[in-house]
Amino acid sequence: MLDAFLHINIAQTLFAAIIIVVTKRPLNITDKLLFTWLIFVMCSFIMKLINIDFQDQFEFDMIGRGAIITLSFPPFLYLYVKYLISGDSKFKAFDLVHFLPFVFISFYVLSLSYYNPKFSALLYPNGNIGLLLILFGIISVSIFTIYAYLTIRLLKQYRKTVDNLYSFHNINVSLKWVWTLVLIFYSYYFLAIVITFFNKLFEIEFKMSNILIPVYTFFIYVISFRGYVQPKLLAQKEETKDNKPTESYQKSGLKKSDADKYAKMITKLMQEEKLWLNPEVNLKEISQHIGIPQHYITQILNEQLNKNLYTFVNEFRANEVIRLFKEEKYKNWSIIAIAFEAGFNSKSSFNTFFKKFTGKTPSEYRKELASG
Repeated sequence: MLDAFLHINIAQTLFAAIIIVVTKRPLNITDKLLFTWLIFVMCSFIMKLINIDFQDQFEFDMIGRGAIITLSFPPFLYLYVKYLISGDSKFKAFDLVHFLPFVFISFYVLSLSYYNPKFSALLYPNGNIGLLLILFGIISVSIFTIYAYLTIRLLKQYRKTVDNLYSFHNINVSLKWVWTLVLIFYSYYFLAIVITFFNKLFEIEFKMSNILIPVYTFFIYVISFRGYVQPKLLAQKEETKDNKPTESYQKSGLKKSDADKYAKMITKLMQEEKLWLNPEVNLKEISQHIGIPQHYITQILNEQLNKNLYTFVNEFRANEVIRLFKEEKYKNWSIIAIAFEAGFNSKSSFNTFFKKFTGKTPSEYRKELASG
């Protein structure tokens, strides 16, 4: 049964990697990272399969299981999230430093096992856990812990800035699918560490691979599909925290007189051009329409209007919904149809924002208008 899952995973990772690199255009840095990561995952499965089929011919079981290769997975996931969020179009050579622990341990273990034909005896001396294996476990836990923290911190920072970039929420913009995969990925590995510890402590024979391989089948499918359809996000030229002016704003060179003028221009543009009717209007499009740099628009909205882009645009949409509620023409229209007509593209986002904006649910507000 395990062999079948391994064959499926090998075929799936290879197929997904080829599809990404051959058919997706434009090919972004995140796509290249995902392609490389999938190749590494495939290699770990191949090693595991070789270990199962030819276990009597391998002294060093951990290499056969691909345990060393898994040390590259946290850096891959971290860099994927980093470049996905930043919107950078070029890979920074310095980021290769994240793979140094994996490279160092790989060369060390491979060289050590090459000169020690009975290398497994170093790992399990007299049937017990050896110092080398304990050291490898400590390094592995450290790498997974550090990169779990770094990756989750990146996603939290993005969550605070995304509403300055987009006027809408969807799975690709909010990166909910990335959040889910990150939590599953690290939760499972830390669970595996705990179970492995209890296995050794109480001498329980429970193989984590019986769960790990099937879980990876699901994991590979999701990250391959979502990674393929995930568009490139807007580059974050300026970051804010909780919509408060940052030091970078103070050094932006934007004069108070220009800020006031630009604020009026942005408001006038939204009123006359009605860009908010486009459900997916974003900071870049508004910047192109009005000819003001993106970071100036963000600064003006945050400082002059005390709003982010999401709130600024959706207030126009909410007011349009209220106007349409009063129109006889839309009397028989459903609330969600009117919301879509006004530029909203999600029922949940509309209901949440409208309640926050008016203090009433859309249905309550419409009933009050009808009764009044």
